Amino acid sequence: MFFNLIRRFRRAPALNRPRQPAHVLGDIVARKLDGALPPGFQRIGDLQWVSVPTDHIRYLLRFEPMKGMSFSACWGISIDFVPIFRSGNLRWKRTAKSANFDLCIDPIDTSGHIEGWCSFYWNDHPRYVERAAVQGLKAARRDWSAIRTLKDVPGAFEKRSKITFRRFSLENYVQTDLAWGLALVAVGETDPGQRRLDRFCETFSIARDDPILTSAKHAATTIASG
Repeated sequence: MFFNLIRRFRRAPALNRPRQPAHVLGDIVARKLDGALPPGFQRIGDLQWVSVPTDHIRYLLRFEPMKGMSFSACWGISIDFVPIFRSGNLRWKRTAKSANFDLCIDPIDTSGHIEGWCSFYWNDHPRYVERAAVQGLKAARRDWSAIRTLKDVPGAFEKRSKITFRRFSLENYVQTDLAWGLALVAVGETDPGQRRLDRFCETFSIARDDPILTSAKHAATTIASG
C-alpha cells in the first residue's frame, strides 16, 4: 500500500514559474536524448520522435499533452503498410512525418493516473523534464526490444490484450483490429487476420473492398509470400 501511494505521488506544478512552449520543452528533451535514442530516430514534432523503418516497423516516442498542465510519455509502433483510420476514412502513413501509433503503450492505461516518473509540467525545471525523458525512453526501449520484426507484432498485441487496464484497453484504440489483422496476414496467419479485419470493418462501417484496405491487405499478403 505504501509503495502504491509513493507511485501515485506527483509533484504539484511550480506556480512561480512561467509556462514554457511545447517546442522549448521538446528542445530540452531532445538535448537530453541526443545519443541515447537508437540510431535512425528523428524528431518530427515538438515532442515526438520516430525511427526509420525496420521490417516495415517504425518505433515512436511521444510526450502527449494532458490535463493539469502536463505532458506524459507514450510509445509504440507504426507499421508502414497499415493505413490509419481517422474521421471515417483510411489513409496511408508510410513516411516519418505521417507515422502514427498502430500499437500504443501508455503507462496511464494500466495505472489509471498520470505517472510522475514519465511526465512533466509545462513550467517544470529542466531537470524534471530531463528525468522524465530518460525514464520514458528507458521504458520504451524495453518494449521495443520485444518487437524486432513483423513476426513479433501479433504476439505484442496478444500480450497487451491480456493486461488489466484502468483507462484505455486495446479495444479503445481504433487501430487495434486493423493493425493486428494486417500483421497476422503479413506473417501468414490469413484466417485469424481476416477475422480481425472483418471486425474492424464492422465496427467502423468500412467496406471490405475499400481500395486502401484492399491495397494494404495485398501488401501484407505479398510480404507473407516472401
